Amino acid sequence: MSSNSAQSESINNPGFLKVDLLLKGIYLDKSARESDQIKRALAISKDLGLSSELDILLPCQIIVNVAFEEDASNTPYSLIKKNGSFLVSTGDESVEVEVIAPPSYYDKKTKTGVPFANIAKLYGEYLIVSPTRECEFLTKDLACFYCDVESRVDKKRSVEEVIETIKAVSKSNPVNLVCLNTGYEATPDGGIKAIEPYIKEIKKRFDVLIAVQAQPPLEDEWIDYTYALGVDSLAYNLEVYDPDIFAKIAPGKQQVIGRTRYLEALRRAAKVFPKGAVVSNLIIGVEPISSTIKGINALASMGVIPTLPILNTSSDELESAESLSVDDIAKVFLHLNRTLRKYKIADSWVSHANIAMNAIDGTHFGGDAAYKSRLDNLLKSRRGSKIARNLTKIRRSLRVKKVKD
Repeated sequence: MSSNSAQSESINNPGFLKVDLLLKGIYLDKSARESDQIKRALAISKDLGLSSELDILLPCQIIVNVAFEEDASNTPYSLIKKNGSFLVSTGDESVEVEVIAPPSYYDKKTKTGVPFANIAKLYGEYLIVSPTRECEFLTKDLACFYCDVESRVDKKRSVEEVIETIKAVSKSNPVNLVCLNTGYEATPDGGIKAIEPYIKEIKKRFDVLIAVQAQPPLEDEWIDYTYALGVDSLAYNLEVYDPDIFAKIAPGKQQVIGRTRYLEALRRAAKVFPKGAVVSNLIIGVEPISSTIKGINALASMGVIPTLPILNTSSDELESAESLSVDDIAKVFLHLNRTLRKYKIADSWVSHANIAMNAIDGTHFGGDAAYKSRLDNLLKSRRGSKIARNLTKIRRSLRVKKVKD
């Protein structure tokens, strides 16, 4: 396929376009850069020290978080503004998109003077909260190759600061799910006790679903404990399936926890939590595509949903890295879509992520559009979200077990 024809296929297919934008970024044309919306986004990013990126709503309600390229020659895509509308353009063809403005809370602060954006990031209707950016792998020189946590350890945020942040976000943005993200802590519980006060207070104050991203605990009883606390969705992020590559690029995870323990904990969690509520990242770009596909098969067979962030790196930076093409990546997402259908796992928990690809996006690579529609319906409506929350409460009351405190 020629470069021009491949580009044409990408811009006319929102699934392909999301992948290509994640890989190649976008150049801001003067017409877009001078718009008030883009000016505000750039100003906020600069003030908060955030990377230059933008949320764009593509056709079919697909959201992508795309990085800006300063040099137009580095990407085939430009964001332009014409007749009051934003367009993603390749020069020959264009498609109308919607630029999602930075949330109004981004340039506001807590009573203690901390920018809300330093505590929480909004992705669609998912709010990612980091009560602490600390990860003990960093202090032990065992950081993962792909880690985006700075070596500087930020102050731990109080429960009051987190609650204040969620309130501020909820005033102007719908929030259906709050995800609490924690790094590695050298405790048997995998860090769940450290964020327990946040979970309890959020459940008390807000009618939202709660997800947790943590490291696997030493013993399975802590997985039961996590569910009993009121956590609705749980992620233990394996990141890499190949055992040798896992050991090389995730030295902390390998030496302290072990790949086997990740898989054991995910298997256990999938038995405790509702079907489709356990998630694990597999990063595309750090291992051969064939290995990522094996990982998809292994996780889905347990009842775990693989989510697929894309890391566009080179073999100069990482020996195991493969050159990524849109066609190859499309095959992976189509395989994910079909594999989850095979195991009858609904991808509704992560269906509106803008920083990773998922099975819903995979329907645009040849999947069943009707399947996408069925999965989208439940959590997309406010009523559906409330039903989902009530169902998780009922199920939990029937299944919670007593575990060690």
